[in-house]
Amino acid sequence: MESQLFTFKFSKDSSKAEPLKQEPVELVMSAGSFNEIRNIIYQYSGIYYTENKKYLLEDRLNKIIYEKNLLSYDEYIRILKTPKYRDEVNELLEAITINETYFFRSEEQFNTFEKIIVPEIIGLKSQKGDEPYLRIWSAGTSTGEEAYTIAIIIQEKLQQKYPNLKFQVLASDINNNALNTAKKGIYKDYAVKGLPAEIVNKYFKKTDNYFILNDEIKQMVKFTNVNLYDYNAIKTIKNVDVIFCVNVLIFFDIPSKQKVLKYLHEILNKGGYLMIGNSESLHNITNEFKLLHFPKAMAYKKE
Repeated sequence: MESQLFTFKFSKDSSKAEPLKQEPVELVMSAGSFNEIRNIIYQYSGIYYTENKKYLLEDRLNKIIYEKNLLSYDEYIRILKTPKYRDEVNELLEAITINETYFFRSEEQFNTFEKIIVPEIIGLKSQKGDEPYLRIWSAGTSTGEEAYTIAIIIQEKLQQKYPNLKFQVLASDINNNALNTAKKGIYKDYAVKGLPAEIVNKYFKKTDNYFILNDEIKQMVKFTNVNLYDYNAIKTIKNVDVIFCVNVLIFFDIPSKQKVLKYLHEILNKGGYLMIGNSESLHNITNEFKLLHFPKAMAYKKE
């Protein structure tokens, strides 16, 4: 059995000893425990850990096991299977979906969104006589930098160019801790490292250690918890014109990608776009989207 070390703290009555936990001891996850936990993660999120990512799972879960005063991964697995498993599984999913991001992470992609995709969708809506309304969804938004980048583009560029157009920015993630951070809109230097000084000065308040996003931008984004693997959660989001799902699908195996992409295709408006990471591809995964190449960027269109 995987074990954890304890020392003892003695009171004046030396016959009584209280266990005193030391610093976390690195537990080694057995192949059996890895398979069980991996299957639980896959069942509820579609995220698939290959054998070469076992060390990442250990790194994320050792802290949970320590905080719960557990002695082994076997104990943790038993907890995951108790009647209150959903709270435990949600905590597990939050632990493995912590991602690092920053504002305007893919500048070329955002330029394509602003200068090509948005004008095209607006033109299409105008031809059809649809309401001048654009709905954008940042799926897997993590701590909010992507969603707020979209809001800044709308405020800085698009709202002036299309004064009668209404915009809605939705942002979702499976990780409640990340969403709580996003809602606060408080960031460290790393998050704003690529922003021009005039944008930082205009939209952030600088303190000694943090950059605080102004309320006007924060109020433009609606955050919610959505598991992309859960159709009941996905179908609450409808009539989306552009979906940013950047560097999210890389955590799924092919069957899970196909399942999630089917959901995304369903809620995307005809003529809408799906944006994924520059290193990602839908080749041999789905043919429901048309791949379009733009200067220094690409996107997938629902025709």
